[in-house]
Amino acid sequence: MSDERNAGGAPEIAEYVRPGAPVRDAIGEEDNPIPLWFNAGFYGMIVFGIVYLLYYTLSGWSSANQYAGEVAAFEERYAHVKAAAPTSNPYHGDTAAIAAGQQVFTTICAACHKPDGTGLVGPSLVDPYWKYGSDDASLFESVANGRPGGMPAWGTQLGTEKIWQALAYAESLPRESEPGVGAPKPGEEPAP
Repeated sequence: MSDERNAGGAPEIAEYVRPGAPVRDAIGEEDNPIPLWFNAGFYGMIVFGIVYLLYYTLSGWSSANQYAGEVAAFEERYAHVKAAAPTSNPYHGDTAAIAAGQQVFTTICAACHKPDGTGLVGPSLVDPYWKYGSDDASLFESVANGRPGGMPAWGTQLGTEKIWQALAYAESLPRESEPGVGAPKPGEEPAP
């Protein structure tokens, strides 16, 4: 070992150059072969990627198809529950249910639809325009399962009875003939 020191004070390490190897900037290059396991893994991953890509695109298997299958299985499994759900409000004109519905409406719904139902962030509930339908089944669906664009699903938190009561109260609110918040403007196409 040499006792020569470089500018930083560390001992200088002598490099042994391979015979015939080019030397550039006093750095020699070793010529070690790439290990077999590395090459096998590298080419194996290329083959796996091609097979996976072909299988994914040609077999019809995808996350979208898997989701559609799970939704179909769920609907088949719970079709009896959906069929058993009432399609008309059992509390039409029931004053006790309307009073209970007013409490639910004031607590939950008024934040978006205002206490008088004319709409704030959510659409007006007292105008003639109903984006998703004004029949009892459509209204229940809107409240229980929510709608895109801001209406959250309240079905699990309120339950069927409270939803029907709140809808009975909303039905008892005084109606307006003019389109309110959420209705399409004149000349606009109504959203589907």
